[in-house]
Amino acid sequence: MSEITNNPSVEGLQGLLITKAEKLTQELAKGNIGAALHIINELQQAKHEAFYNEIGHLTRKLHDEINSFSSGMDDDGSLDNTTLSGMSDASDRLNYVIEITEKTSHETMDRVDSSLLLIDKLDSQSVRFKDLLSLVGQLEGEFDALNGVYDRTCQVKQESEDTIDLLKKELTEILLAQSSQDISGQLIRRVITLLTQVQNGLVTLINMAAKVENLSVAELGQMPLVQSTDEKPKSESETAAQKKTAAPQAEGPQINTESNPEVVSGQDDVDELLSSLGF
Repeated sequence: MSEITNNPSVEGLQGLLITKAEKLTQELAKGNIGAALHIINELQQAKHEAFYNEIGHLTRKLHDEINSFSSGMDDDGSLDNTTLSGMSDASDRLNYVIEITEKTSHETMDRVDSSLLLIDKLDSQSVRFKDLLSLVGQLEGEFDALNGVYDRTCQVKQESEDTIDLLKKELTEILLAQSSQDISGQLIRRVITLLTQVQNGLVTLINMAAKVENLSVAELGQMPLVQSTDEKPKSESETAAQKKTAAPQAEGPQINTESNPEVVSGQDDVDELLSSLGF
């Protein structure tokens, strides 16, 4: 029976290799080839388990980080809590937040565009006001009551034009900022999609590794130290039939995950699978 029961990590693998190497040297010195082969198989199993554990812990960390993205996302109360509470999957919640952000960004840009049109209208009215102001200047010499009115009105007109120009610049800056936010939202969506794909790929990998590990442990535990001479060798057809029955079948990328109940399709399924595998 295998002595490997603690699922060694990458750091602990070195010490295990040293210990097993010493035992391997001793068995070879005694001429126990069967026991030596058994130790070699244990070393290979330890290597696979260490790699498997590292992938599992990495997947768990990535899964927790994806879930943490959506925690506290509505601290300001700007989102629909009813909609968010109905989304158990973290990626769905994140996509919902991005959609709301993009919608708000587009609405802001539309309002800024409308405001810029109003400013253009004020500019055209300012040109018409200039013509009326020149008429006041002509009448100022004929009526004492109009003395100084032209200069004061020109000053007010200039201040209004300066304010309009400043307002136009500020609105343009808002428009540019919202455009950058829209691009950022698209990039965030791509990053989230990439992280989800990486997580699903890692989950598929450790799920397959778990099947291979269980099969390897079973075979290692049943393997005799020295093959009995009375045991008849199995035919090639029997050996092929056993491999076909026992070996786990590799699966490629899952396109339609909803129709396959064995494929995880959400963060809850990922969490359940990782917990069942000890991560």
